Amino acid sequence: MHNHYLVNGTDIAGFEPYSASKGIIRISVALQNGGSEGTGLIPILAFGKNILGPKIPDALLHYAVLVQNNLTGGYATLTDVVPCAVFAAIFGIIMLLHLAIFIVNWSRGHYFILSLVWSICNSMKVVALVLRLLWAKDITLFRIALVGEAFLIFPSLIMSSLNLNLGQRLFTWRHPVGGSRRLFCGVMFGLYGFICIIIALTIISTVFPYIHFLSSKWYWTHKQLVKFTAILIVVYPLTTVALIVLSWWAPTKKDENFYTYQPWWIESFHPFYFVPKGAAQKAEESFLNRNHNHRNAVRVIAATHHHYNVVEGLNNLRGDLEHNTSFIIVLISTIFFMTQAILRTVVVFSDRINAYASRADSPFAMYFCFFGLEIVINIMYIAGRADLRFYRPDALAKDSSAVTAEQSYIVSDNEQEEEEEEDDFDDYFTDHEDDEEGSARVYRYRLEESSDDQSLDFGLPPTYGYSKSSDEKKIISKTSEEGAEHSSDEDSEFYF
Repeated sequence: MHNHYLVNGTDIAGFEPYSASKGIIRISVALQNGGSEGTGLIPILAFGKNILGPKIPDALLHYAVLVQNNLTGGYATLTDVVPCAVFAAIFGIIMLLHLAIFIVNWSRGHYFILSLVWSICNSMKVVALVLRLLWAKDITLFRIALVGEAFLIFPSLIMSSLNLNLGQRLFTWRHPVGGSRRLFCGVMFGLYGFICIIIALTIISTVFPYIHFLSSKWYWTHKQLVKFTAILIVVYPLTTVALIVLSWWAPTKKDENFYTYQPWWIESFHPFYFVPKGAAQKAEESFLNRNHNHRNAVRVIAATHHHYNVVEGLNNLRGDLEHNTSFIIVLISTIFFMTQAILRTVVVFSDRINAYASRADSPFAMYFCFFGLEIVINIMYIAGRADLRFYRPDALAKDSSAVTAEQSYIVSDNEQEEEEEEDDFDDYFTDHEDDEEGSARVYRYRLEESSDDQSLDFGLPPTYGYSKSSDEKKIISKTSEEGAEHSSDEDSEFYF
C-alpha cells in the first residue's frame, strides 16, 4: 500500500525496507542513546534538519513516516484537505447552534450547562479538522498533528461521558429512590472521574512515542497500555446501556411513594419552544414558601406520563411530555460512541506500521465514525431539544428566612360545605408505614386543583391542617383569603 505525502507541496512516494534512509535513521537513533524503530519521529526530524539543512530529503522523510505505528485515520495526505474543510464548516455551524440555544435559555433563567459543553466539544472538533488540514499540506508538521490528534480524541470521550449523564437523569426520573441514594451517586461520580483518567492516559500514550525514543521493551509496554485504554473506552459506553435497561424496568412501590421535583413549567419539547422567562426562578420562590418537607424532593427531568408524587404548582398545564424519544436519543448516541471506540480498538490491536495500514486505518473510516456519526448525534440533541428533555431543576436555595406553610388545626368556615359536596371533592387519606424507618406514619391526601386558570400559578398554595376523632383522621383544607374555589378536573397528590 503506497501513500502519497506532501512536503511543502511536493509529493513523495515509495517504501523500501532496506535503503540508505533506514541507515541514516539508525545512525540518528544510535546518537540518541538508542530506540525502537517507529519512535522518536520529532527528534529524528530535528536531527535531520541539523545535519542536512532545513529541507529534509524526501526519501528519508517518507521512510520515517511509513515506519511509524498505524494511526486512526492514517497520516494526513492531500486527499484530506477537502473533507477536513467541509466537516470543519459543519461542526462550526453545530457549535453555533448549541451556543445559541445555551444563550437563549440562559437569558430566560433556564440553566442547562450541557449545551455549553457540547458547543465547546464541537469547537474542539473544528480545531482538530483545521490542524489536520494544515498537516495534510506539510507532513513534517508533526507537532500540529499531535495537537490535532488530542483534539480528536478528547471531545469524543467527553461527549460519551455526557451521554452517560443523560442516562443517569433518565434512571433517576424512573427510579427516584435508587437514583438519589448516596451509593449510586458515588458510583456515578467515580465513573466520571474514571473517564478523566482514561482520557489523560489515552492522550499521553498516543503522543509520547512521537516525542521521545523508546526502547523495544518500553515500546511494547506502551502498546499494551494503549490496548488496555482502548478496551476500557469500549466498555465505558456499556454503563449507559445498563442504565437505559434498568430505566425500562417498572418502578417499585418506594419509587411511586417518593417525592420528585420536576420542572412543571416546561410545556413542550418542540424544536422551537423555549420556557417562559423567569419561570424557574418563580417556581423556586414558591417552593421556598412551601412546607419544609417539600424541599427534600428529588430533582428529576420533566414528564407527565407517570404516577409519582410530583411536588408542583397549583396548576398543571403541561402537555404529554413522554420520554420514549429521550430513550432512543441516548441509546443511539451510545451505539455511535461505542462504534468509535471499536474502530480505534481495531486499529490499535492490528499493531501495524503505517506502510501496511489496513482499511480500518483509512481516512474514510475516521471521517465516518468520528465526524459523520457525531453530526447525527448533535442533530438529535438539537432537534430533539435535549436541553428541555434532560433539564433538571436547580437545587433549592437554603433560605432559612422564608416562611413555609405550616399545618393548622383550625377548621375553615366553609369546611362543612366542602364535606357535603362529595361529588365535587374527594378528600381522603391512607396511612402506611415508612419503608425506610419502619416507624414514621405518613398521611396521604388528594387535593383537587382548579383548571379554570389557563396560566401557570406560582403563588403560595393554601395551608393544610387535620382534625382528629376516634374513628378517623380527616385532612382539612383551609381556603385562601381570596376565597378561591377548586374544581375536580385534575388531582395533585402530596405526602406528609
